Amino acid sequence: MAVPVATIIDRAGRIIEMKATPAFQFDAAFDSFLILHENGSDNHTLTLVLKLHLNKVSPMSVPLPFLGRVTLPFADADGTLFAIKPWTTTDFSCFTRQFLRQCAMWNDKFWLIPPAGFSGLDVKLGGRTVRPNIYCHLFVAIVGSAAGSHRTIDVVNLDRRTAARQLGKRERDLNATDFRSHEGLYDSVDVKPVPIPFQDETGTTHRLNRSTIAHEVGHALGLPHIGVAHSSPVCQVAIIADALLPTSITTNPSFPALLSGSSNSMACYGHSGHLSLGANIMGFGARFDASNAQPWIDRIALHTGIRKEDWKASVGKRLPPKFL
Repeated sequence: MAVPVATIIDRAGRIIEMKATPAFQFDAAFDSFLILHENGSDNHTLTLVLKLHLNKVSPMSVPLPFLGRVTLPFADADGTLFAIKPWTTTDFSCFTRQFLRQCAMWNDKFWLIPPAGFSGLDVKLGGRTVRPNIYCHLFVAIVGSAAGSHRTIDVVNLDRRTAARQLGKRERDLNATDFRSHEGLYDSVDVKPVPIPFQDETGTTHRLNRSTIAHEVGHALGLPHIGVAHSSPVCQVAIIADALLPTSITTNPSFPALLSGSSNSMACYGHSGHLSLGANIMGFGARFDASNAQPWIDRIALHTGIRKEDWKASVGKRLPPKFL
């Protein structure tokens, strides 16, 4: 795991900036910057900075007898072959704009409440003391090289016309479930939110809108699937089954599909659980709960030296600074 290092410390000895370098491919590494507001009317801000290098994949071609140069298809995460196109400047610019818009879903969601006994970030206003909360902000930067990034992601420009014909769909109906992406591979359709049917524990089916990009950004920040974060019983069964049973059983077609895949199973996405799990950003949906604030809680603990267990997250409600 990436170990954050303090890079800026203010005169009061407070850690203002921390930087982390990934220890391995797809390590959950990011920088952080603590912005302190001393006016007593604004909350402080903890910004997590995630630097991504989006590597534009170019289609390969080979010369074949009688056919000339033939462009090769590209395999998705499941090994299914798709035709891809070169990225144009316009295509990539459009993709990155939509990509960053999906990343911004993480903002305006969490405020951290300092522990009652912690005064290290208090503000003095004359004879009064103000205790600001911590607004959680995410800044995703698309950088030009792998060397300056926290992770590199290959991105293919799907040939939508060919893909639609291959899948028997209309081009406008293509979505992020067609070309199967993973943490190191995205496709141009991933920026389009996709409706996904989800069945809760009562058997009721809900239609959720999922952002593949926002979900994957959660993983880049170190978050697991929502069933893991909440220790969902069905998810725990999937993880234990994968650890204890031979692969001849877990890969058998008769093995319950719900449990297949350990922490990547449908159960750990929240399927057959409470609606709040499946609808979460780390499940099938686009909702947020306090467990999604964990990257900010972990990092504020390092900035302040106060145990992460002592910090609480408020979700979806802007908290004003508190006068003590």
